[in-house]
Amino acid sequence: MTRRFLTALPMGLLMAALLLPLSAGAQEVLPTDRTAPGHLRPPFRAYEPPPPGHAPRPRRTESRRVYALPEGVKGLATFDRTLSHLCQRGAFLQEIDGLYWAATPDFRYGVAFSGGANLVDPQNRRQPGKAYFFRNQDSRCSVWVGDQAKLMPHYIGG
Repeated sequence: MTRRFLTALPMGLLMAALLLPLSAGAQEVLPTDRTAPGHLRPPFRAYEPPPPGHAPRPRRTESRRVYALPEGVKGLATFDRTLSHLCQRGAFLQEIDGLYWAATPDFRYGVAFSGGANLVDPQNRRQPGKAYFFRNQDSRCSVWVGDQAKLMPHYIGG
């Protein structure tokens, strides 16, 4: 037994000698007062509470049909190529896809209004008095624009 202990002892000392410099460096901690304090926060917060004094706005999440268009959008809305390209890039779209929708014989279009209801428009491309009809809100997105006054006889929202 003593022979086995003596042969294991030099190997143990060798390992301790190799690991000693590594563990000494691990104990050194860099001070954080030299760096910007903002780097210590997480880069993304999933939820930020509203500022004091501001009650959160209630969100309506159930889907509502707002237009019944038995003839489709033809004659009531025109295809807009620029807004369609912006929608495909995510720069002009519905806040909640299909929150408001229009029923036609062929398709179901998502609807957003120029007043900002269900519309995400960071480049401020919306025009007053318009309703926007969305189809396939993804890389195939297409947007039609119609006058709200012209669409009013077909409005069924409440």
